[in-house]
Amino acid sequence: MTLCPRPAEGFQLETLEGEIVLLHPIHNIIVYSNQSGALIWNLCDGQRSVAEIVDILGAAYPEAAAEIALDVPQTIQVLLSRGALLAA
Repeated sequence: MTLCPRPAEGFQLETLEGEIVLLHPIHNIIVYSNQSGALIWNLCDGQRSVAEIVDILGAAYPEAAAEIALDVPQTIQVLLSRGALLAA
């Protein structure tokens, strides 16, 4: 939870045909996302830890705090494995 992920260079958040995706146009990589994943990706700036991102989203959506505590680390792990985020 102390990991401070940051976006990998070249990835950008786009909406294509109604779908939210993280796109790396040079390497032709597309990572499909949803609104929550896009919000998490935008909060990954290399300065905030996973725990801080959980806290930010938990404060913004207190009714979903327990779900957020599970979803944020899982989403970050998926984005790391797909190359859209880097461990910082």
